[in-house]
Amino acid sequence: MDNSSENTLGNASSSVEVRPFSVGTALREARERLGLSLADVESRLKFASRQIEALEADNFTRLPEISFVRRFVRSYAKLLQLDPAPLLASLPTEPAQSSLHTASVAIDVPFPNIYATRRINIIWLSTGLVVIAITLVLFLWLNRGIPIMQQATMETIELPTVFPIPASMAMAASPSNTLTVSPKASTATKIIQTESKSASKQSASIRLKFEADSWAKVTDNDGKILLSQLNSSGSEKHLKGKPPFSVVIGNVSGVRLYYQGKLVELTPFNNGGTARLTLE
Repeated sequence: MDNSSENTLGNASSSVEVRPFSVGTALREARERLGLSLADVESRLKFASRQIEALEADNFTRLPEISFVRRFVRSYAKLLQLDPAPLLASLPTEPAQSSLHTASVAIDVPFPNIYATRRINIIWLSTGLVVIAITLVLFLWLNRGIPIMQQATMETIELPTVFPIPASMAMAASPSNTLTVSPKASTATKIIQTESKSASKQSASIRLKFEADSWAKVTDNDGKILLSQLNSSGSEKHLKGKPPFSVVIGNVSGVRLYYQGKLVELTPFNNGGTARLTLE
């Protein structure tokens, strides 16, 4: 009798199936008890309905990483007024999809190489130093070239300051020779013509007397610059060349101009303190 009772109890116990705890089933049953639909849960939790269905079906492969699933279960349990602790304890440690995704990422993405990064930094640093050096050399070269050019220009225009006046030039200063001014309306340059002998057309003399500091420039018929400089008060310049001469005088009120020994009146050519004229 006792043996038959024990056998009956043993068979009954073996026929009872022990089902594992299902997180999805527990959530779905609690939702249905509260009369909530999937749309209600979606509007409150802001999770997609397909994610809610996957969670209630324990289909974790359709969900992101395990950290997302744990946050999802905690929020869902709070909405259904359930204790989240046993639900979180029953979750798998890592979904299969997440582990495969992690493995693929680990394979596809290379680890950074500290030596490659250091090499790139050295290349950029070297390039920057080269650019700075080139810029500095160009700056020094350009600044150095300016005074050299000015000095060379000044040296090419310096001429002897004293020229003897030939006797033939002194004869040209007789009262018979007159100066006629023929102004040109289209330009600021005035032309002074003188009636002289044929010998004077080959060579003519100019004398500049400076009663104040003044800049003067004189160019002959060949384009040769006979004078181009700032002249101090009390100095004189005697020039000789082939006419016609192009003359530019600054601070014209402090300069006396003599052409072929005759004084040239500069007042008609004064334009803002500078006179421009042509001597023929």
